[in-house]
Amino acid sequence: MKNPKLSIYIYLMGCLFCLLAGLSSCKKWLDVNSKTEIISEQHFNDISGFRDALVGVYVKMARPECYSMEATWRTVEFLAQQYAEIPGAPDLNVPKYQWETSPLPTKRETIWLGAYNTISNINQILHYQELNRQVFNKYPITDSLIRGEMLALRAFVHFDILRLYGKGNLGSRPELQSQLTAPYVTTFSKYQTPQKSNKETFDLLLKDIEEAILLLEADPLSRKNPNSHYLQEQGNNFINTSSTGTDNPNRKIRMNYWAAKALYARILLWMGTKESKTKALQAALEVIGNTAKSNNLGEGDGAYYDWIKADDLAAPNWYENDLAFVNEQLFTLNVENFETVQNNGGSGWFYAGSGNTNYSVVYLTDDRRKLIFEAGTNLIDADWRATRSLMADGPTLNNWCIAKLFNNGYMSLKYARRMPLIRVSEMYYIAAECLVSLGTDLQKAIALLNKVRNQRNIPASFDLPSNLTEAQIREEIKKEYMKEFIGEGQLFYYFKRLGITNMPGSPVEMTDKQYQMPIPDAEITNGGIRID
Repeated sequence: MKNPKLSIYIYLMGCLFCLLAGLSSCKKWLDVNSKTEIISEQHFNDISGFRDALVGVYVKMARPECYSMEATWRTVEFLAQQYAEIPGAPDLNVPKYQWETSPLPTKRETIWLGAYNTISNINQILHYQELNRQVFNKYPITDSLIRGEMLALRAFVHFDILRLYGKGNLGSRPELQSQLTAPYVTTFSKYQTPQKSNKETFDLLLKDIEEAILLLEADPLSRKNPNSHYLQEQGNNFINTSSTGTDNPNRKIRMNYWAAKALYARILLWMGTKESKTKALQAALEVIGNTAKSNNLGEGDGAYYDWIKADDLAAPNWYENDLAFVNEQLFTLNVENFETVQNNGGSGWFYAGSGNTNYSVVYLTDDRRKLIFEAGTNLIDADWRATRSLMADGPTLNNWCIAKLFNNGYMSLKYARRMPLIRVSEMYYIAAECLVSLGTDLQKAIALLNKVRNQRNIPASFDLPSNLTEAQIREEIKKEYMKEFIGEGQLFYYFKRLGITNMPGSPVEMTDKQYQMPIPDAEITNGGIRID
């Protein structure tokens, strides 16, 4: 048995998440009999205990070491070369991929532990859900929703660990299938999980997300069942108590059916084979066809996600507008203390007022914005992602604040405290890329890209022509990723998935050495195997 020291630490910290989160409803969770065992079974004797535990998982995901900072707009976005280089700033070495130089050794461990702490919480819920079946005798739908959410979130977090600490460009390098990657933990245990090969790990990943999708057909948002299917379980905070049983807003910001289906498409695309891309195309088109209100391109009459409109950006004050396009987010975290997370000791992470600071701030230079939004083509003056989601700041108004993620005390609660994790627009990009890769319908791929561009206020007179080549369509997809996901931690993974060697802004040629964040040193010391 490998040394369990680090894994015991993850196990204990995972079980203590409610205490750390400061949730009064979770205080009862702490019941320690020894340094290595925490007895929690009595807290899973009713639905409310499971509900508290499930909420705790989302709270854990929203901590700074996870998705409210490091795994989205800070470290992972620095790796994508998005931000201005500030001499003397603590994060200066991050976009240089100096993995053994401060602050990266600490970040490597912090992100790793944050992710596996979350997974430990998930596995604890799944463990007691299986153990205490009698709790769900009267609540079969709630049973399905809890297990479905937890399996999908386990896949979501593991997949991001694999994307960050594992290899990319898998589809072009089948020899990597037998190489070890980061552990995929499926049990609630204090012992370290042995690493498996990429193939074995992706088999586990697909098993989780495919089962989750089936279970989440019980989700009212899936529209897979009649309204009466949900009425029996009203009042347990999982099923809406309205007369329709289908419009619970809590489901929209949770790992719901369509978010799981979108995650499935994302995972399949990363795998990179012809078979996986065929399945990714099918999944992406299903999401497109069932979540949008318009009827173009196979879209259905879904009532759950809608494109941004001019009226959503018409409020007199910038902070009252939907700058993050909230209605298009398939999966988003509600970060209750987002303003505090962004405060950065009083100066503010998103403060772009000066280009001469020596502390960490995140903003785009004027040159970066012009590169991304194709200055000189008139697109930069039309695209809402350039004109509204970013905001000019600094003495000469040439620093660009990420306004869409900025939180302050004046923000409209309809749009504040949101960290987008999956957008419906990504499904259009995935579908377009798969259509190109499979060579099935280039004109539909172009139409999908034009659809997103039109919804970003780019007029039809600037539509991409229907006679673009495969290479030209791929270039337009790259441009869209650069525009759409600023500050969201997705661009780095786009470049890594394709093995692109000339990442825009990178000081070096990109190889596995730059793309792959090394497993933390402490994990290797305690029995883990380095991924070379």
